[in-house]
Amino acid sequence: MLKLPVKPKIDLAFKKIFSENEQILKALIAVILNIPIESIKNMQLGNTEILPQNLDSNFCRLDLKVTMDNRIIDIEIQLSNQGNFQNRALYYWSKLFSGSLDKGSRFRELPEAIVISFIDFDLFSCSSYHSHFVLKEVTRNELLTDKLSIHFFELNKLPREVDKNNQLESWLKLIGAETYEELLDLEGSEFSEFKEALTYVKNLNSDDKFKARLDMYEDALLNERSALSYAEDKGMEIERDRMINSMKKSGLDEATIRKVLDFREEGN
Repeated sequence: MLKLPVKPKIDLAFKKIFSENEQILKALIAVILNIPIESIKNMQLGNTEILPQNLDSNFCRLDLKVTMDNRIIDIEIQLSNQGNFQNRALYYWSKLFSGSLDKGSRFRELPEAIVISFIDFDLFSCSSYHSHFVLKEVTRNELLTDKLSIHFFELNKLPREVDKNNQLESWLKLIGAETYEELLDLEGSEFSEFKEALTYVKNLNSDDKFKARLDMYEDALLNERSALSYAEDKGMEIERDRMINSMKKSGLDEATIRKVLDFREEGN
């Protein structure tokens, strides 16, 4: 199967697809929240910058922030599990929620804060690809507030073939597509915004300028990860030398020091 040079789930491509066409973004949000697309009014998109000006600087988060109809939404995609992702999503929600109250505003005016995460790894042990969390009392199942909503979509758990009449599965399959064949399989949908998004993804894969930019972005990201890894290794080496000097000053012999270091490394 022929691989896509621009996969929609790559964060840079994802943000470009959904930030440059308001109707496509509206359609995706409407499907996820299970609301009519016509009900979405006054939508505003924040942090539309695709890349920081200097690729050698620290990367910005390539998420999407949307304000609409007394809701604030953070949409992001994550390809690798770096651990504690549930806590990370909750942290993003807390920042979203706490930052929404303007000085002098009242607590009843706080909007619903929603975090939507598309993830390319298995996070929960269930077979369902969609997990939706709210805040409830554990015995009565009583909702504390409707202001917290966190969605996880595990792309790996999607069925191999999706029902084209199922809008949610079609959108998720498009986001997770890796080959041209998968794009072809999604053709024939009757939903206009989805067809527009599918065409946009195809055109993006023929855009040599954007593909070059994506290559530059991925090279810079790889360099940043290598630099972080080197710094981490260097820090561990410095800490190891410090420990050895400290043990020597305490009068420990070489054999004992070696045993202590071996035990510590096995524990890591």
